[in-house]
Amino acid sequence: MKKKLLIAGGSHADIPIIVAAKELGYWVITSGNNPNDLGHKYSDEYQEEDYSKPKKMLELAKRLKINAICASSNDFSAISCAYVAEQLGLPGYDSVETSLMIHHKDKFRKFAQQYNLSVPKAISVSENSENWQNHELAYPIMVKPVDLSGGKGISKVTNRDELGSAISKAFTLTNSMHVVIEEYIDGSNHGYSTFIKDGKVVFHFMDDEHYFSNPYLVSGASTSLLYTKDIASKLNKDLEVLASELMLVDGLLHVQFILKDNLPYIIEICRRTPGDLYVKLVEFATGFNMSKAIVQSIIKENVDSFEIKKLKFVTRHCVMSKNKGHIKEIKYNDFSPRIFDKMTFFKTGDMIDDISTYKAEIDFIRYNDKEDYINNIDTININITIELTS
Repeated sequence: MKKKLLIAGGSHADIPIIVAAKELGYWVITSGNNPNDLGHKYSDEYQEEDYSKPKKMLELAKRLKINAICASSNDFSAISCAYVAEQLGLPGYDSVETSLMIHHKDKFRKFAQQYNLSVPKAISVSENSENWQNHELAYPIMVKPVDLSGGKGISKVTNRDELGSAISKAFTLTNSMHVVIEEYIDGSNHGYSTFIKDGKVVFHFMDDEHYFSNPYLVSGASTSLLYTKDIASKLNKDLEVLASELMLVDGLLHVQFILKDNLPYIIEICRRTPGDLYVKLVEFATGFNMSKAIVQSIIKENVDSFEIKKLKFVTRHCVMSKNKGHIKEIKYNDFSPRIFDKMTFFKTGDMIDDISTYKAEIDFIRYNDKEDYINNIDTININITIELTS
């Protein structure tokens, strides 16, 4: 009889994890509130349950008699998995306290400032407090819910008159009693995916992030042009301090950072799968099977290899629209031969209501070499476009 692995989720972003777990011999059960999520078509079984509710997930895990649990590309999922693992003695997860420390922005920033990690200056604001009125941060500043990802509830505030409404917006969306105010860092945006083993960074990959109409929602990522050993050394040093002080278990540790004057400022951190098939970007660019390694880490199986076979220039591009309307088709123009893998979500006639979040497709784009990449990276949104019906 196969061992059971429960994934706290089942969206399109979880499909590589589902496939990897099945290849490793597990009976894979997906969950969530939406039975139409694409990932459920790839799992062996679907159980409808809200993965943001730790106690409900624990009840489900007990009823199913699972052998392992895996987070989806969602912070609430990661916290629920830590709770279930802690209650059932399952491997692969930090304590709930540590998980909250990493996934809640206020707790992480407090820790980071205590250990002098490279992060923006920040303060925590409680719902019933007015300490935000006396902050000493220079404008512009950023206001963020502590427990949301994907740019939800984030505001850039340029003066004191705008601050109150930005804080109210963040509190409207958060499930927490706190939001954070942090200094605005003007630089380039990047992702940095690592694997921790025995408290050390044994694998790392840096990307350059791309944005479309929503300045806080990553719409694409590419093998980084700005990577240097100095940047990696600084990030690895900070992450190893984090791993040591919090006694992190082996596994994935992903961060987003802003690079300014060659110094990386960590703005987000998580221990769950990044969204929109990021794991496939890493695999295509490096040859490292991140999906399989994530599953192996949560079932306490040795990862085959952390070696980067050959770094290639690859882009993961989410196809988005500048305008609302019904989709007629996607045009690729000169980029059609470069697209070597894709996942399509739209159907002809689908209505785009929210251009800030709607994604019709995820395309993976290859380049012949670094020069080819440099010459073409800025033309993606010119070549790949959504045509709407008139």
